[in-house]
Amino acid sequence: MKVDSMFPRKYASGGDLKGKSITLEIARVVSEKMRPGPGAPETAKFVVYFVGAGKGVILNRTLANQIASALGSDETDAWAGQRIELYPESLVVAGTPRIAIRARAAAALTQSTNGK
Repeated sequence: MKVDSMFPRKYASGGDLKGKSITLEIARVVSEKMRPGPGAPETAKFVVYFVGAGKGVILNRTLANQIASALGSDETDAWAGQRIELYPESLVVAGTPRIAIRARAAAALTQSTNGK
């Protein structure tokens, strides 16, 4: 059994994308209390939830700015119902390799007109 299966995370991480991009519709952005580490005091962090997705994504400044840029609005109340593309990005944090979740504008939906 894989360790991630033994200890499932409440929030999505870069590894959940399995190396692929995904386009999702934003359902809501909410503030949630969480502990950054054992024994640490609770702190409020913002989480973006998506329609049909089981886990939310904790927003950091980089991800929030990417979503705001992709949607053309830094007002999180305006994000609901908008689609974005999430993608994994490999990086090194304090000498440890990580996979971050990043965001960009979703590709426009194409519709076949069959010559009309």
